[in-house]
Amino acid sequence: KGLGDHNYCRNPDGEPGGAWCYTTDSAERWEYCDVPSCTPSTTTTSTTTTTTGTTVFSTTSSTQLPTCKTPELAYLDELDVRAVLKDAISDCETALSKKKVFMIGVDGLRADVVGMTPLPHIARLKSMGTHSFWADVQSTAGASSGPGWGSMFTGVEPSKHLIDGNGDLKDVAFPTVFKTAKDAFDLKIAASVSWHPLVNEIINHEDETTLDASFLASSDDSMAAKAKEWILSEEYDFVFVDFDGADGSGHSLGFDGYLESYQNRVIEIDAMIGTLLDAVMETSAGEEWLIVLTSDHGGKGTSHGAYDKYNRKIPFIVASNSPRVDVGFMPMEDPGNQMDVLPTIMYFLGGESAIPDGLDGQVFGFKDYKRKTRACIPDANNCGCASVKQADYRGNISVTASGKTCQAWGSQSPHSHSRTAENYPNAGLDANYCRNPDGESGAWCYTEDSSTRWELCEVPTCDTA
Repeated sequence: KGLGDHNYCRNPDGEPGGAWCYTTDSAERWEYCDVPSCTPSTTTTSTTTTTTGTTVFSTTSSTQLPTCKTPELAYLDELDVRAVLKDAISDCETALSKKKVFMIGVDGLRADVVGMTPLPHIARLKSMGTHSFWADVQSTAGASSGPGWGSMFTGVEPSKHLIDGNGDLKDVAFPTVFKTAKDAFDLKIAASVSWHPLVNEIINHEDETTLDASFLASSDDSMAAKAKEWILSEEYDFVFVDFDGADGSGHSLGFDGYLESYQNRVIEIDAMIGTLLDAVMETSAGEEWLIVLTSDHGGKGTSHGAYDKYNRKIPFIVASNSPRVDVGFMPMEDPGNQMDVLPTIMYFLGGESAIPDGLDGQVFGFKDYKRKTRACIPDANNCGCASVKQADYRGNISVTASGKTCQAWGSQSPHSHSRTAENYPNAGLDANYCRNPDGESGAWCYTEDSSTRWELCEVPTCDTA
């Protein structure tokens, strides 16, 4: 490797950018050197015909890998990230040994509380990558923890991973991101959780050898303290944390971005995220980090079961010092999905070939990945397509999300209305079944309760592909 008693630039460990060295500047662990590359990128193919008539092909290539010039993660707290990454080359690959993953799950985190509450440390993450405050949860089960975490962990809909509630977590039928990363790259993985079933009934039940360390915390504070200890030890390649306090506060006093009790709990969680980010910054020199933050569901009132955007919209942030990660926000027409966690992490670690087949999620926030448009798989008798706000639904559900019986569309009592089969002949306004004739957010109906004119129904959303 040429590592003698000197300080000359070398490349002993296969860094894609070429020769490098540790520096004498205490604030700068290492940098690439400006060592000239041999012959510019060329590829030539020549043929030679032997005396026996055999044609021999020979190819000579001197293609050089581009220089990543990955900025130190700690610098991104202080600098204009867009300026830092503006000219960075994104089509390069950092050595796996220098990559780290930090996954942050915040149970019951409504999108609006993140968007309008002063959360300085989540804002740090937002400034270091791509964010969405309008991402979707999975679409084939209710907005509860089991299906949400299952889809985050596996990258597929509940109809595939088979966790459709909180009582069947051991049913998981797809590999989790932890096992997938472990099997592919032999990473050292640690998980510190406040909701113990995530480890006991999903990760360890799938394969008890996946985690190299786990901690079942009695509070978010002790959970974060253990994760901080792990990060500072620099022993683990992939650390996962689960904050449960926002969900607890929501169930007790209400999920509401304007509610002080809920805001205060999220502010406390943000402060704990800050201590973990500080630990990452302290130990990240010379490394490329991917930090993912999202949630299993939102909430409304003191629950999160109703089929509406308060429950089914969540924040999603991907932060990194990798020049491959874009800086900015996801478009409204493609806001991301909690199922994007697994493919995003695997793409960061090993590129497109590392992403398992059959996933419903896609890579989130990377410049060098083109996201595909998702199309609904219609099944009008059993579900409605989100793309048309369930206007295609023709099933027999006839109660609202809160349990109220629907009023027949042909009846004008107890509520008079103009949504009739005569006025909306193609809307399927039969009997008292839930429908969406007029562009509401989902299938709905007038109710037989004289004090409640109409409500949305809990009609399943069709799968997409």
